[in-house]
Amino acid sequence: MESQEKLLKAYKELLALEEEKKEREAALSEAWEVSRKAVEEARLLRERTMTVEEAASKAREEAAFYKEAAAGLDKEKVLIMADLASA
Repeated sequence: MESQEKLLKAYKELLALEEEKKEREAALSEAWEVSRKAVEEARLLRERTMTVEEAASKAREEAAFYKEAAAGLDKEKVLIMADLASA
């Protein structure tokens, strides 16, 4: 009888350990999925950052172009004003 009780106790412990293993595997799987999603989000953020940086660079180039164009127009205005004044 005593050996049957020991076997029953060992069987119950085995079942408890198997349940604990399943719970840990589920938690590990969930953590893995969260990690995978975080890596994907980081990749997307890097792509968006590059896109924004490219757009900002292009905007700076355009701003420099328009600033130069405005300076050129100011020079033309001065020349025209000088021509009008001397006419």
